[in-house]
Amino acid sequence: MSVVIESLVGPINGSNLLFTTLRDYKPASVQLFHNGLMGLEPLVDGWIELGGKQIRFKEAPRAGDVLQALYQPI
Repeated sequence: MSVVIESLVGPINGSNLLFTTLRDYKPASVQLFHNGLMGLEPLVDGWIELGGKQIRFKEAPRAGDVLQALYQPI
């Protein structure tokens, strides 16, 4: 099982809700880090896997925030 960790792709500007990974991910394998802290849980912390490469947040991350994803690529 290989995993990757990378920065999410998309503008972090306080209004954007949609971000992508560089590769398609295996469903239910995504873990998010917000400003270096792991623990953002899907739905509980306001994000959802949309499939493929897409992740949507309930609230837009603020400018200057750092978002990373750890996941299993397909």
